[in-house]
Amino acid sequence: MLQPSARNATVYTAPIMRNLAEAAPDLQPSLRKVADFVLRHPLKAATLTIEELAQESLTSPAAVNRLARAIGLKGYTQLKAELVATLQDMVSPVDKLRNEMAQRPSGEFGLTEQIQIATSNLSRTDANNPPALFDAFVSALIQARKIYILGFGNSAYMAGLAASNLIPFIADAQAISMEGGNENAAYRLASITPDDVLLAISLPRYSQDTLQLARFAKERGASVLAITDSPASPLANIAHHTLFAEANHPVLISSNSAVLALIEGLVASVMTRNKEAVRLSAELTESVLSYLHVSAKPTLGNKRKPLAR
Repeated sequence: MLQPSARNATVYTAPIMRNLAEAAPDLQPSLRKVADFVLRHPLKAATLTIEELAQESLTSPAAVNRLARAIGLKGYTQLKAELVATLQDMVSPVDKLRNEMAQRPSGEFGLTEQIQIATSNLSRTDANNPPALFDAFVSALIQARKIYILGFGNSAYMAGLAASNLIPFIADAQAISMEGGNENAAYRLASITPDDVLLAISLPRYSQDTLQLARFAKERGASVLAITDSPASPLANIAHHTLFAEANHPVLISSNSAVLALIEGLVASVMTRNKEAVRLSAELTESVLSYLHVSAKPTLGNKRKPLAR
């Protein structure tokens, strides 16, 4: 097998992580819990004892050993050695910050901490998504007859943002998970065809509705693209292409900063690869500015009212 280049190498392309991701769907529940934890938190898993890994994954040391043997290793000791060999040059600032906060009597959380988390998540997201994968994502969006964009919970807002930014520059895009909940989303998706794309966004805690609708789209022959947090996400096993948005946060269930960066990157790349979209963007900007134009020196008694925000 060809080894990935230095730029294309990611945590998830390491042999130990690929083996875990491939084996996870078929593992018995207790082993799947251990695999999911390692896939979501590879850096932390590499630092834990077998008892700590069992505790973090809500399983047992025996389950940790059985997982190692299930992917062809001799046991926990070899599993940890493989993880350390893969990840020894990486450090998780989020785990560091979580430990620091645990030492604070008041447990305060400030802007500096949030910026550190966002920076860490963005850096890891860049490292975990090879350029070829990002290019495949963009090509699928450009070539689609129609793009359906799906996300529930907080991901619904990300889906709406993606749709509103893509709409002017591609043939057709629609956020299907806005008004009406999951039932109306299913109705909107019912007409999807093999010429279409479903872009599904899902972070912990994963929505079962997102998974069901993604499976439906795949069964109908549509291309399924996913933005999710790690190979442990059940959405990653459904999608044809998956971009991983690092979502670690010491306080919130998940962070959206990396998802937002991926959406902005996809929109910008669609625009720059579609020359007609670039022209349309310029025309759109000019038309909007014509409504916002005001004279530099408003006359006394006729002061301009501030624009509503």
